[in-house]
Amino acid sequence: MHTKWFKRCLLLISLSTLMAPFSMSFATTEEQTGTALEAQTNQAEQLLQRYQRQQAHIDNINNHKDDLSTLEQEALNYRLFSRYLNAFETLNTLSKYLIEEQKSGHKNPTVMAEIEKIIHGNTDNLKKANSKIHKKFNADYAEQEKYSTEGLHLYIQYLTLQDSIYSAMTQQVTNQQALGFEVGETKKQLIAQLYNRAESFSGMVELVIKKREELNILIGLKADNQALKDTLAVITEQLVVSRVSFSLTVELLHQLDFDASFYQQTLLKLGGQITTDLLDVSILSGMVNRFVMQISEYLIEHGGEWIFKILLLIAIYYVFRSLAKLATKVLTKSLNSSNINLSSLMKKMIISSASRLIMILGVFIALAQLGISLAPILAGLGVAGFIIGFALQDTLSNFASGMMILIYRPYDVGDLVEVGGGVFGKVESMNLVSTTILTIDNQTLVIPNSKIWGDVIKNVTSQKLRRVDLVFGIGYSDDIEKTEAVLTELVLAHPLVLKDPEPVIRLHVLNESSVDFVVRPWVKTEDYWDVYWDLTRQVKMRFDQDGITIPFPQRDVHFYPVAAPTE
Repeated sequence: MHTKWFKRCLLLISLSTLMAPFSMSFATTEEQTGTALEAQTNQAEQLLQRYQRQQAHIDNINNHKDDLSTLEQEALNYRLFSRYLNAFETLNTLSKYLIEEQKSGHKNPTVMAEIEKIIHGNTDNLKKANSKIHKKFNADYAEQEKYSTEGLHLYIQYLTLQDSIYSAMTQQVTNQQALGFEVGETKKQLIAQLYNRAESFSGMVELVIKKREELNILIGLKADNQALKDTLAVITEQLVVSRVSFSLTVELLHQLDFDASFYQQTLLKLGGQITTDLLDVSILSGMVNRFVMQISEYLIEHGGEWIFKILLLIAIYYVFRSLAKLATKVLTKSLNSSNINLSSLMKKMIISSASRLIMILGVFIALAQLGISLAPILAGLGVAGFIIGFALQDTLSNFASGMMILIYRPYDVGDLVEVGGGVFGKVESMNLVSTTILTIDNQTLVIPNSKIWGDVIKNVTSQKLRRVDLVFGIGYSDDIEKTEAVLTELVLAHPLVLKDPEPVIRLHVLNESSVDFVVRPWVKTEDYWDVYWDLTRQVKMRFDQDGITIPFPQRDVHFYPVAAPTE
């Protein structure tokens, strides 16, 4: 119980050190109660005497406290809180007053000597208290379960007490410097303690952040594990309270004229906030210089290794690219000379797939040389493939349709086709997702394979021979036998018309305005349009020459008079 109240008492005492500017207002109030001359001559001695009386009361209470009951001791401790607070307020008010007096040229050697002795005594007491608190915390914390809420509570109390002690010690050193006292060794020791504390915080930040990342991964795997969540909450709160103490430690080092800008980068990592400290050119330049130094040290230590790895990667790239080109040449020659009946589309797909597989194999080998484990990558690709496949169902449908087109070969590159509900043109290229069609009027159309496979596919050039279907109409008054002879002569005389199969020329339909003949010669597929256009032109010119008419649509309308109805 005594230790517990001692900690609380020390906390209030240390915090009172930071309240020195406010305690000046009380001194100013007392100063204004007398004349200005009396204030200048008696204020310092009055404050010193007040502090001595307050300290005497505290010593007297502590000397007789053990004779009291536990309940009385507990009540007395509350009173001691106020006593300690008032004493430290008086001491800091006196220090501030003497500093102002020195600036104005007034000195009080008696009071100065006494206050120097008092401050040295307080510094020793704060060091002893800090040592006791540290030992007590280590003993109590060792009894707690790791990352427990009880341990966190002890840690917060410990940091709060240490923050107060170090703040008080820094304030006293600052006051001693301002008063002209010798603080060389005391300041040096305090800077060393604060530096070690900052180093400890810096290392703890890395450790706790790493632990938090591990906990987040475990919680992702075991979302219902409450113990992991509780540990994560403790770790997160530990980071928060540590940042406050870490930031205070850095600030105290700055107050002691020690360059602690190195820790600003760690504070940013811990708190994730950019403060006005970064606007300080020295701090910013220091962070940049340290970053450059770290990179330089890393390159000095691992530069040779990375150069070797880069050269190895370049060698692997060129080797597998050469293998891919070689595989392309070998497969192209083999497939072209093979007796296996494969479409050009299938050949291109096989060749390109083989080349890509070789390059992918090269990538995996390169990653393995860099020390990257392939198992997680392959597992990730499997999961990613499932997700992508679910999201891209239409694309997979095109992929499946492309495979069916390659297997059943309804058309090939260079074929003239009609697909996708009326798209007519020449097949330029195809992959597993889409087919590129070049229309007769030189438009490029990219059609998804699912639309092609799901509709009628009309391949105009898949057969070597085609029949040209022509229809010619003559008038009812023209000679049918003569017309038939003329058509037969023109068809048989054309050099591109095949003799076998034999052309068909027949009287086909008696239309309303004409007598129609069908002319159906057979030609090679590539000669289709030449024959079509030649025969159409030749027939028109021959009909005009022989007086055979080509009637245009007409209709006769006859009018008959009707007698008027009789009335």
